[in-house]
Amino acid sequence: MNRNINISIDEDVYEKFCLAVNLTKDKENDAIETSMRWYIAKTFEKASQDYNPKVATKKIANESNDYYGKAIQRIPVWALKPTQYNHKIIRAYFEAVNIAGQATITMMEQLCSDKEHPELYVPTFKNNYSQMKIDGPKSHGKVFEDDGNNVWIWSEVEETLMKYKSSFYNLEE
Repeated sequence: MNRNINISIDEDVYEKFCLAVNLTKDKENDAIETSMRWYIAKTFEKASQDYNPKVATKKIANESNDYYGKAIQRIPVWALKPTQYNHKIIRAYFEAVNIAGQATITMMEQLCSDKEHPELYVPTFKNNYSQMKIDGPKSHGKVFEDDGNNVWIWSEVEETLMKYKSSFYNLEE
């Protein structure tokens, strides 16, 4: 079932939206629905991280079983394995920073989606990247934080990651 809605939006935002729709040749309604789906997914993802009673109960019940900073032990291992996806995603982060002065999720995903560059190619970028944003029993270990667009290194692992930076990314390559 489709629902018709009326919205008020800033004129400048709407003009840019129309330009983007013309560039992609998408239908306006399809683009709006895609944006709404993205917004829903991001909101639920954030809400589930903010409120998860099972996680809160586990942390209170057993603080000694914390997975905090798991990546600190894993970064030296990843540094030695350039074919591993975690290595490639970290390398893409440094590549993006080198290119643009800062990394974005979009840029990292583009770098990791180019089959012509196997040193960065990660066919399952979104899944692996999301695993590198959380510390938990089944995560890869938290390395990154983002605001939905910009990406930065989690402060808790930054010192370790920078110590191994040359193993992930070297300008002379």
